[in-house]
Amino acid sequence: MQCAVTDAIGHPETAHTCCGITVQYSRAWLRLRLPSGRVLYYAAPRVDEHGALSYMGTHPVTRKWTRITTYGGKLVENITQAVSRDVLAACMPAIEAAGYSIVLTVHDEIITEADDNAAFNAAHLAALMATPPPWAQGLPLAAEGFQTHRYRKQ
Repeated sequence: MQCAVTDAIGHPETAHTCCGITVQYSRAWLRLRLPSGRVLYYAAPRVDEHGALSYMGTHPVTRKWTRITTYGGKLVENITQAVSRDVLAACMPAIEAAGYSIVLTVHDEIITEADDNAAFNAAHLAALMATPPPWAQGLPLAAEGFQTHRYRKQ
């Protein structure tokens, strides 16, 4: 990913592809197009004379707008988290259509309410969550869950 980003910054307006992610630098923005079609944006990206990557963003501690250094592995982590969110969001309409009421999502969890009967159970909900969206066919997904009357971590 680091090479694709470095190449994109060095060749503005040219799309580069790495592992299914389209990388493009244009008009002061680095764009990473995910398999879902959603785009991650990085402002004012730069490659310094040593090949180090950086972009402008909000510092996590000071909350000030500043230059943030990054590297290929960190970008891959951001991509992985974003794709995980997209997979979770993609299964939500089917979950609601099956009669589950989504009341909360937390990272990779979906918390639902449903009637207390055999038609609504953790195995059925897990199967809905483990169904890959059309843009992620072949992605190995698994889900598990439990039923409870109060929210808790497993």
